[in-house]
Amino acid sequence: MQQLLERERELAVVDELLERGGSVVVEGRAGIGKTALLDAACQRADGVGREVLRARGSELEAGFAFGVVRQLFERRLVSAEETERATLLTGSAGAVRSLLLGEPVESSAFDTSFAVLHGLYWLTVNLADGRPVLIAVDDAHWTDEPSLRWLAHLAPRLDGPAVALLVALRPSQTGGSLQALLDEAQTVARPELLSETAVGAIVRGMLGSGAGSQLCAAAWAASGGNPLYVTELLRAARSGGRPLAELDPAELMAGGREGVARRVLAGVRGLHPGALLFAQALAVLGDGCELRHAAALAGVEVADAISLAAALVRLEVLAADDPPRFVHPVVREAVGASLASDARDALHRSAARLLHADRAPPGQVAAHLLAVRPVGDACVVDRLREAARAAIRDGAPAAAAALLSRALSEPPSPGQRVAVLREAARAEAAAGREAACVHLEEALALAADPLKRGEIALEVAETYAGLFRWVEAVDVLERALTELGEADDELAARLEGELVVCGLHDARRASRVAPVLERLSSRSLSDRAVEAQAVAKGMAMLLGGRPAAEAARPLEEMLSRAAAPVENWDTRAALMWTLVAAERFNSVETALGPMIAEVHRSGSARGFVAVYSSLGLLKLRLGALPEADAAARVALRVLQEGDFAPGLAFAATVLADVAIEAGDLDAAQALMGLLPQGGWPAGVGTVLIPAARARLRLAQGRPADALADFEECSRMFSAEVWGTEMRDVGYLHARSGAAQALLRLGDRESAVSTARDELADVRVFGAPRALGIASRATGLAEGGGRGLELLHESVASLRESPALLELAHSLTELGAALRRAGQRNAAGEPLGEGLELAVRCGARRLAARAREELRATGARPRRAWRTGVEALTPSELRVVRLAIDGATNREIAHQLYVTLKTVEGHLSRAYTKLGIKGRAELPGVLEPEKTRVPTP
Repeated sequence: MQQLLERERELAVVDELLERGGSVVVEGRAGIGKTALLDAACQRADGVGREVLRARGSELEAGFAFGVVRQLFERRLVSAEETERATLLTGSAGAVRSLLLGEPVESSAFDTSFAVLHGLYWLTVNLADGRPVLIAVDDAHWTDEPSLRWLAHLAPRLDGPAVALLVALRPSQTGGSLQALLDEAQTVARPELLSETAVGAIVRGMLGSGAGSQLCAAAWAASGGNPLYVTELLRAARSGGRPLAELDPAELMAGGREGVARRVLAGVRGLHPGALLFAQALAVLGDGCELRHAAALAGVEVADAISLAAALVRLEVLAADDPPRFVHPVVREAVGASLASDARDALHRSAARLLHADRAPPGQVAAHLLAVRPVGDACVVDRLREAARAAIRDGAPAAAAALLSRALSEPPSPGQRVAVLREAARAEAAAGREAACVHLEEALALAADPLKRGEIALEVAETYAGLFRWVEAVDVLERALTELGEADDELAARLEGELVVCGLHDARRASRVAPVLERLSSRSLSDRAVEAQAVAKGMAMLLGGRPAAEAARPLEEMLSRAAAPVENWDTRAALMWTLVAAERFNSVETALGPMIAEVHRSGSARGFVAVYSSLGLLKLRLGALPEADAAARVALRVLQEGDFAPGLAFAATVLADVAIEAGDLDAAQALMGLLPQGGWPAGVGTVLIPAARARLRLAQGRPADALADFEECSRMFSAEVWGTEMRDVGYLHARSGAAQALLRLGDRESAVSTARDELADVRVFGAPRALGIASRATGLAEGGGRGLELLHESVASLRESPALLELAHSLTELGAALRRAGQRNAAGEPLGEGLELAVRCGARRLAARAREELRATGARPRRAWRTGVEALTPSELRVVRLAIDGATNREIAHQLYVTLKTVEGHLSRAYTKLGIKGRAELPGVLEPEKTRVPTP
């Protein structure tokens, strides 16, 4: 291995990486020695027993989805024995079978990127189980976007020695995933230019000790201290034929990249008449290409290509590797730059035809077509569409969208354009991009047939809904229904079904729902339209404050008949949230099991969001805070990975409520910071934001601010805004919250009036959890004997519900009210039970309040725990519960969609708080039945 001069600091970083694991990025200009550092790291890793997986980005493959990931893992998996391969792809890692092995997939989901990212993480972990791994990626600035996104996903998740990630890249101003990788890396090393002394050592190493100081100084000045340029300058001078020691220092001054290009091209031209074209073919095909492909592209026999490759190795243009590789990207760039634009275009087209004929992966073929000028070639469009389908299958919708955008620029024939637009829209929608709607609107404008226009309009609306743009969805559907008329009842029913669900999500279009819902009732409906109709009816009744049983009935009936796969996850999410609000907890829990299994099979990002946000809300309402936290975090991660920012409220508000109950107000504030701070249109999703913020402000001791937010919720949920009857009964409880804020502000009269209004509506609604909350708020507002009666009623109602956290709140408030009324003996029992339930739920803030009240009665409750179960955060408690159930760290990480590092951290902190040494002692300090909230 060549000696690396003035790189002691960087080599120390490498040694630490190989010892401790983690992630390091080496950032530096071309020629600074990044590749040499990676070479040294790989040799050292091999020497200490690490398995080395290495890849290199290239300009050509930047458009080949997961090209770098394939370099890292594909050959390793294919060469593995069948039993080892099965082990490597166990669990969540199975999501990458299609990507890395080409196995067919059953899923028709377009949005599998989250499952693939998670699967690649677990493949890495599984590989490192048998032997520690070094993942080394050179020239990451040319890495394809999906691979780069995975590297940024992986970097912060590495802890411990098992996996080491080393990435080299040039400085870039592009931001995006490249900047995310830099931000997430645990260490960033930036090698500096070499000193004059170091350059002199290189010169004397090549020329001998007789090289004069003037020559060394000239080499340093000409190269600027760039190691590659120093070497190339001396190689260029050596090719002149004179002894290097006799060179005039002035001859070295024309250095830099231009000097490298001149040296390389002059040398290649001097080899053989066909050498330059062969080198250009290698540059076009990229490092690691098949020699036979380069031969065919250059029009030479394979035997001649072998001889030319050997000559290029001797000339130090190619490395002595098989398959062929240029010694440095700068050298490859110099050869590629020697091609005129028309010649380069022709070679890329020929390369695409050659690779397609040889059954190369579609993405590899498309990488060449992305480099050619659009000329209206139908074959180019076909190849790009094939590559886009492969990218979608492999979990790279953004890459598919880029390929289809290029196909549209070719352009396709008029007869093909609508189809390509629809494909591009699906890819953009799966990536969470609003460009999807632009493509579909164009497709809609181009389609002439009314039925085709109706089908496209439905797709446009579903895309708008997927981006949480309900108003645009309704408007498109209304226009389509007008155009369709009576031409197709089935299609009309599907359009109307989508319209009623979308319309009920946003107040600005809610008034359009009732007449459409009436028409739907008279139609013969498909299963999909039946689900939409049932959801719309249930939502309308719930939002109108009708009895919970009445609102839930059509949804439960529909759910009992629903078959897999789920066709529309947005509609299914609305169904589940409506049933949770109607307190049909058992129905929701039963239905979620098969849905979770389905999203794990399909990898659908929309499915993950729908299922895990619903599960998070369910567990929050039940008071199972650790489970609510775990589920909502999965939904939040998927939303953030997919850029579905408008949907963040469905997960972030659940997490904020969990944090408030756990007493972590800073975490709650940070979660609310992810969401818009004002200017929300009135809708069932947007109204969650001021409601959660109000609860946080109440917990922070800011009742006036809380009241303003609760009043905003009531305004957003009013009949005046929605144009139809609205009653907030089981959804937000904004009036109960407002009554608490008014009470703290000293306005008891307004508090009583506000709480009574909600209680009256909730009595009609008839669900025990909602009744318990409203009775509690009214009892606190009323005070006195009537207040105690209502608090007793609240406790009685909640004993009919599995919502144990709300029961704990009401027991605590009842005990506190009894104490204030001078009934200290009677107060002890509800306060003690409230404390026990609060601890079981993980509600540390409520537990502290119950303990304080118990002390005020003269009781001596156990002191607040800084150790023990009460000290555990919801996330820690969830992990502990799974460990008690016998799950391994790996199984816990798979189930919660977190890393092993996260699980190990939670358990380590839990052991410390519980005063134990390991998981074997967990059952002894946490009795299982006392650490969990029963579910219905």
